[in-house]
Amino acid sequence: MQIIGATTESSETFLTTFNRRIPMAITLPNVESRSLDERYEIISLFIKQEATRLNQRIDVERDAILAFMLYDAEGNIGQIKRDLKLVCAKAFLHYRTYGKKHLLIRKGDCSLQVQKGLLKIKEMSERLDRFLDGKGDFLSFEPGDPDVVWSRDPQRNMQVYNEIEEKVSTLIETGVANVDLENLISKDVDAYFEKYVEELIQNPVHKELIPEDIWKLTNVLYDLAGQRLDRTYSEKARFAFALHLQSTLERVKEGHMIVHPDLNTIRKNLKSEFQVAMDLSTIIEEERHVEIPFDEIGFISMFLAIQVKQPSPLPLEKIEIIVLMHGKATASSMLETAQELLETDHGKAMNMSLDMEVGQMYDQLLNYINENKEKMSNGLLLLTDMGSLNSFANLISEETGIRTKAISMVSTMIVLEALRMAESGRSLEDIYQNIQRSFETIVQEQFRTVREAKGNKKAVIVTCFTGEGVAAKLYQRIYPVVDQSKVEIIQMQFIEKETFKKHIDGLLEEYEIKAIAGTVEIDYQNIPFFSAYDVFDDNRLNVLKRIASDEVPIEKIVRSLENTITHVGSVYHLIESLQRIVHQIQNQLHVIVEPTVDAGLVIHLAFLVESLLKKEPSRTFVNLATFQKRYRIEMDVLRTHLLQIEKNYQIKFSEDEIAYLTQMFLENKIKNYDESAHNFSV
Repeated sequence: MQIIGATTESSETFLTTFNRRIPMAITLPNVESRSLDERYEIISLFIKQEATRLNQRIDVERDAILAFMLYDAEGNIGQIKRDLKLVCAKAFLHYRTYGKKHLLIRKGDCSLQVQKGLLKIKEMSERLDRFLDGKGDFLSFEPGDPDVVWSRDPQRNMQVYNEIEEKVSTLIETGVANVDLENLISKDVDAYFEKYVEELIQNPVHKELIPEDIWKLTNVLYDLAGQRLDRTYSEKARFAFALHLQSTLERVKEGHMIVHPDLNTIRKNLKSEFQVAMDLSTIIEEERHVEIPFDEIGFISMFLAIQVKQPSPLPLEKIEIIVLMHGKATASSMLETAQELLETDHGKAMNMSLDMEVGQMYDQLLNYINENKEKMSNGLLLLTDMGSLNSFANLISEETGIRTKAISMVSTMIVLEALRMAESGRSLEDIYQNIQRSFETIVQEQFRTVREAKGNKKAVIVTCFTGEGVAAKLYQRIYPVVDQSKVEIIQMQFIEKETFKKHIDGLLEEYEIKAIAGTVEIDYQNIPFFSAYDVFDDNRLNVLKRIASDEVPIEKIVRSLENTITHVGSVYHLIESLQRIVHQIQNQLHVIVEPTVDAGLVIHLAFLVESLLKKEPSRTFVNLATFQKRYRIEMDVLRTHLLQIEKNYQIKFSEDEIAYLTQMFLENKIKNYDESAHNFSV
């Protein structure tokens, strides 16, 4: 018996023993490594085959041929076949619609990916001339050669043309104008090729993200929904729902219930979808043995309506969405995925490479906004990943006057939801609040910072399983060391972690929670935790006391500096700005420093601003390059928050000073409480 195999992998990746037993006898280069002569022959041969199949001459514009010869065909020869077949189908549609004598393929008929091949013309203009010299602006391919090299299904080869022919004949009989006729059929051609691409290239990238059982359940649900609502749902719509269904089942199993922010409106406006969604939720419950919350039915209804156009007109200008992330292609990849799933081109991606300065990224963003202000009359939403990018919203609002909101720790699901709501004409505040509520666990940290800025009363939480036993003893221990007029001690019961977190979220609307003390360790919202053992240790109790106490009052700092700081105009305004910035930096770095250290940082920054205004020489940080490499993100956070001070006072903080400041924050943070925590029995 003889075994013959074929693979697209390079033989260099195989084990030596495998190569010895199954040698690679024949190696064919991929398209990228083939010469221009070969690519030209492949393209010419395929177009001749299409001309023969249709028994019609095909004229191809010079630039279209060049584009096909030079573009990056990721799917190898199969990709070229698909792209050529698509432009031939479009040419046939135009030929049949307008009654032309022959088929004509122009550059504009090619996909954007193919047209990008023309960007390489300058690199190899001399090598291309010999292919097209003396051939004029068009190349003609006459029917003749009957061979079909790549054909696996002869009937399938003519199917797209037959479908176009049938639709043209049918629509002409109904009196549809030529322009409308071509637009109507092109939509069907595009839909046909979506399916054709899957069969041709068999790209499994999206499906690999979803477990097989979720795919099967999704298809069952969408097939039923399609029948009940008389709709056909695309693979993209099914994929989007499959992602959502997977996360929903995980949330339900973990006991986390997501709240729909506008359930009643969905029930009223999407009555048919809501009714079907209720039936689908029953199927999910029976298949997966879970209980689907009522709020989830609202989200299912929205997915069922995702392809249905809204009858009400959209506003002239949607809110602008900019995805802003670290990495060479992080933002663009995430946005492209969301755009593809929603079939929209709305949104802008900006990638910040790791060697790019924060100021450079901010200037790039600012320039784009200034050049496109007319598109942002309804506001701007920044979707960021981490670090310094989270702070751009306030700077943009102040510098341009455009209402700007920012959401950090963004996932593909958040980008998808933001784009979907923007496409439906929702307002900036509406989208911002909806994402805040709907994806509470993802973006909770960011919104906590906003709440703290309101100046809420301070509180310390004491907790145990009953809320009375150990919690009461902790209360009695903490009560004497805090100022009761400024800090409230709240006793709470701890039964289940997620429920407790929800109670904390509710309290955060009214209080700035300075610390949690209890019998069960809870790591949430960057709130310091003290074990029961810590509270009964005098040194640890003293740390809690300092955290819960007020910061050094601004007035006290101003009085101590007003005769020393003389180059800044208003000392009060400077100290107020610096104190706010120091707090923002702590929140973003997840660093807590004692109140006296907090005041020391503010005073240090004030003297540094004064020194820069007086143009005094700055210090040199030892081993700066090593420190920058290790703490790049932390330094970016400081650099971004200090941009406003630089603009207000026309100064520039050196990299050495940024490093010193970063070091001060990191070295003066209160250590993790679990380092000194002990087990405490209840």
